[in-house]
Amino acid sequence: MAQADYDFNTVKPDIRPLPAAAANRSSAHRPGIWRQRNMPRKIPTGYYVYTISVDDVVRYIGKGKGLRLYSHMKEVRHRLNRNFKLRSIGSRFQRNLTRAVISGAKVVEQVLVDELTEKAAYKLEYEKLREYVYAGKRDQLWNVTATIQTPSEQQAFIERLKRNLNSRDKWIRYLSGRTLASLEGAGNHVKETPAPVA
Repeated sequence: MAQADYDFNTVKPDIRPLPAAAANRSSAHRPGIWRQRNMPRKIPTGYYVYTISVDDVVRYIGKGKGLRLYSHMKEVRHRLNRNFKLRSIGSRFQRNLTRAVISGAKVVEQVLVDELTEKAAYKLEYEKLREYVYAGKRDQLWNVTATIQTPSEQQAFIERLKRNLNSRDKWIRYLSGRTLASLEGAGNHVKETPAPVA
């Protein structure tokens, strides 16, 4: 059956969900998984920006196309069907999401905006991440947000680079000077102090 012909908002009448007792018995070590499997899914149109909330707290903001929104929980379900160690999961987001599912947390995937171009989706994702970082909620998110800096973090970074211009290590002086110059060229007006002659 073609994807366009299937309505993800309806459940076929001949497919019945497991009774609660059977679902609990067969998934005792995987709480919350059956709820996720039986939820109706709708494929968003075009590129979109989405959130993943764990126990009603937004933990991840992403952009995607097609079924990208559902791929994170799919990866967790596959992981729970085999032997694994939490510490061996490379992605911080996947490690935290797996830990949350094991503990029985409620995971909700939600599309914020769809029907976007790829460029518009990237821009909106960045703006949403920046909103959380600027609101002091960086630690709430499981995204990698190191590239987003608040004005105070940016100023502290520039001051550290300026201090590095007086370092004994010529490579630290050189790289710090180059970084300051690139920041100045990007619109941040940084007054560069001359490095001592080695």
